[in-house]
Amino acid sequence: MVNTFYGNAPEVVRWWLDDYFDFTSPQKTVLDPALHRLHAWHRQQQLPEYIAILQDLKSAANKEQISSDEACQKIDRVKASMSALQLAFIPVIIEVAPLLSDQQLAYFKQKLSKRADKWKDEWWQESTEAQIDARFEKIEDFAEKVYGNLNAAQRTLIRKKLEGSHTQPSITYDEMLRRNEDAYQIITTLYKTTLSESQKTDLVKEGFLRLTDSPNAIYRQHAKQVTLRTCEIISHLHALSDTTQKQHANAWFGKLITQFSNFRTVN
Repeated sequence: MVNTFYGNAPEVVRWWLDDYFDFTSPQKTVLDPALHRLHAWHRQQQLPEYIAILQDLKSAANKEQISSDEACQKIDRVKASMSALQLAFIPVIIEVAPLLSDQQLAYFKQKLSKRADKWKDEWWQESTEAQIDARFEKIEDFAEKVYGNLNAAQRTLIRKKLEGSHTQPSITYDEMLRRNEDAYQIITTLYKTTLSESQKTDLVKEGFLRLTDSPNAIYRQHAKQVTLRTCEIISHLHALSDTTQKQHANAWFGKLITQFSNFRTVN
């Protein structure tokens, strides 16, 4: 995934954005250089941080215990690196958004709605048991990428944590709808309103800040609880890992470090 995605990141991101906006050829001539500039910046400025994060996780994989607080600290570090990427993406947004058409804005709104529907189908099942099953499957899938095959005790742990979590997908769904409307309004404003460069930057930056610190207090509390539960699962799951699983995790992180390091040296 790293080799496929990161090595061709500008093309992959353009393909992803094109699915939301259906860019014209003239628009792509503006978008493509902007994405390549962002990729060059990311390779030089962000990859060292990615590698450092992975090295930290690799060291943690060798420990007998990882506390919930330590797991949360590592999650916060990943979130911080993502926030830096969002801010670096702002010039791309303010360069391309004014080139859009009314038809593309309507298409964008439609795609956001479809994305929300897809999330609802994937995460908001009719019964609590079905919701737990869906979450269990996704957590298990990722955990086995890191540790290899999970043992019975680890699977039992994950399910019990999920059963006691009282997940409320309606809260997350409402937040997704808020974010979709927020994104649509930002892009519409950039397209229809004459703003200075600093005003455009502030407009998009404030939108990104609302992603990390939602104005919805109910969602903020819900997201905090989800994060704390995730940290607990990581801590307890690792405590139940055996030597073979720790070696698997060490090798998994090591492979990622090597792959990202290879991209770091590309001119």
